[in-house]
Amino acid sequence: MKKMKAIFLVGIMCLALTACVEKGSSTTDAKNSTEKAKEGKKKENLTLEDFDELLSSLPIAVVSTEYVVQDENYKSLYPDMLQAILKNNTELDIKDAVVAFVGWDENNLPVKISGNIDFSGGDYIKKVNFSDMNLVPGGQTGEDKGFSVNEKCGISSFKAIVVSYEAFDGSTWKNPYYDEFVSLYEGKKFDSSLTVEVEIEEVIVENQKKSEDIKEESISNAELDEIIKNQDIAVLSTKYVVQDENYKSLYPDMLQVILKNNTELDIKNAIVAFVGWDKNNLPVKIKGSLDFTGGDYLKKVDYSDINMIPGGEFGEDSGFSVDEKCEISTFKAIVVSYEAYDGTTWKNPYYDDFVSLYEGEKAK
Repeated sequence: MKKMKAIFLVGIMCLALTACVEKGSSTTDAKNSTEKAKEGKKKENLTLEDFDELLSSLPIAVVSTEYVVQDENYKSLYPDMLQAILKNNTELDIKDAVVAFVGWDENNLPVKISGNIDFSGGDYIKKVNFSDMNLVPGGQTGEDKGFSVNEKCGISSFKAIVVSYEAFDGSTWKNPYYDEFVSLYEGKKFDSSLTVEVEIEEVIVENQKKSEDIKEESISNAELDEIIKNQDIAVLSTKYVVQDENYKSLYPDMLQVILKNNTELDIKNAIVAFVGWDKNNLPVKIKGSLDFTGGDYLKKVDYSDINMIPGGEFGEDSGFSVDEKCEISTFKAIVVSYEAYDGTTWKNPYYDDFVSLYEGEKAK
């Protein structure tokens, strides 16, 4: 009996050792496979010219740069700018991007880049948010803008790179060569003879919306538009009003909406919400002419003291004044709520549908 027990124990030990060997073999195989994959990546030693060419082939590329002098004398009012022209090489509508700048003085020594309203000491690599670009496939942006720099920076030459982007469909991308750019240029003297070793990466776009994330709308655009025209306080029509082509700071463009009172009440106040799109049907953040925020894709506006009697209309000689840089091509409006003189209040039951269909969404 004791002999049988001993044989049984020896058998168990042998099985355990076999399992360990197989597990170790499996782990080794996986490790070897990973190492082979790493070895399979193509490494190249590139000149600066070749590296620039590689960067120009990326999904969002810097196709040109220019140091822009707005005014030789009044730099505090019209600061110099680092201008970077970006091109969209994807099939996506690009919402935002981050661009990094490096600069050198006349002796090719690195310069800390400081913005014109920057109270830090500046940075050798300056990341700048290019927000609300609305960059369509194949399109370019940056011709009429730039990063304003402190007049004491002393920048003689500079380079720029796209660090990352976010598309309207939720896709994101990070530049696989950004670390090499930083290693090559940050705080370093510029030398045209330098080379950089890079692993040629496959372009990967991440975080595209999954099918379960796509919204199923309970109502169509046409159905909602028809409802809005026939509500208690209805939006009869909308119009983009240009008051003056030249003096927009004094006479800003307006979003005009004509409201009609379909109730038996005397309406005191109302709230109207606006959404807008540019010429490419991409959503625009609406910013008021005296608005110090970045604007909103859905802008609520108080219509106070409108004194609208039953059957009356309001809005023919008024509108919401917008910032001249909004670039709104089309827009829609909805009454969010109202208050009558007898204390009656109303909230639009279709407002959430309006938000769901239009806020931050490409026009259909």
